[in-house]
Amino acid sequence: MNPFLCPDELEKACRDAAAPIRLGVIGNPIAHSRSPQMQQAALDADGRALRYVRLLCGTGEGDFAALLRLLADLRFIGANVTVPFKKQAYEACASTDALAALCGAVNTLRRREDGSWEGSNTDGPGFSRAIQEETARPLASLRVLILGACGGAGSALACQCALEGCPALTLVNRPRPELGMAAERLAPLTRGVVRCTCFGDPALADRVAEAELIVNATSLGLREGDALPLDPSLLRPGQYVCDIVPHDTPLRRAAEARGCLTANGLGMLLWQGALSYEHWFGRLPDTDLMRRALADAE
Repeated sequence: MNPFLCPDELEKACRDAAAPIRLGVIGNPIAHSRSPQMQQAALDADGRALRYVRLLCGTGEGDFAALLRLLADLRFIGANVTVPFKKQAYEACASTDALAALCGAVNTLRRREDGSWEGSNTDGPGFSRAIQEETARPLASLRVLILGACGGAGSALACQCALEGCPALTLVNRPRPELGMAAERLAPLTRGVVRCTCFGDPALADRVAEAELIVNATSLGLREGDALPLDPSLLRPGQYVCDIVPHDTPLRRAAEARGCLTANGLGMLLWQGALSYEHWFGRLPDTDLMRRALADAE
């Protein structure tokens, strides 16, 4: 059975489904996503006769906008959005929440009655809740370094760190104008220090050494054979390394070998998904149930 639906298959699938398909997660690639397992568990537990599916969107010009029009026509309640469409989702929305507006990225869509879309970003708050669970420390108390800080997820995490007042925040990305602009935009919002550096910059070693929490928000590790996003020799024992990719990665294994504490992205996946559910239905789902569904999907 195909693990995802393409746009040209969706209308027929909606007609043939025993329970209405009204929610999904949009991405490319998307077959790896565990969002359907946890969201379907929450829907079933709440007695909602709805299906949540993976939606593979093309990356050509206009493909994402065309898919959103189709979802509106099919009266979808909403959707989650993942790589590489979070910025396009933001641009497609008639309105957004404050965090989405600040970081220019949307991971949660809710259809309005007129067929337009409201956008939210639950990546930042979901990340904050996951870090609190996994480190027993509030995000606001940690010196944080984010790899891939200009991407859809990375920008949301950077904004969340700034808004919560992390004492030091380092943004790391490939050389591009948005990096410096992001640091300038976030600096007035926080009590802490915001700095930026590029991959390959000699200053990166010092920034890594200072950090208590290092976050990989790049897509490296999503596919088998991806390069490491960071030289593991820069890490020191006792640092916390979080890879938002929701499975084991070479970075996590290398960090553990250096004596670091590590986590994958399952905690963030859980909480951003639970907060998305709250946007759609007005209440938080049973997160313990969703956590078990994620564990069973491994």
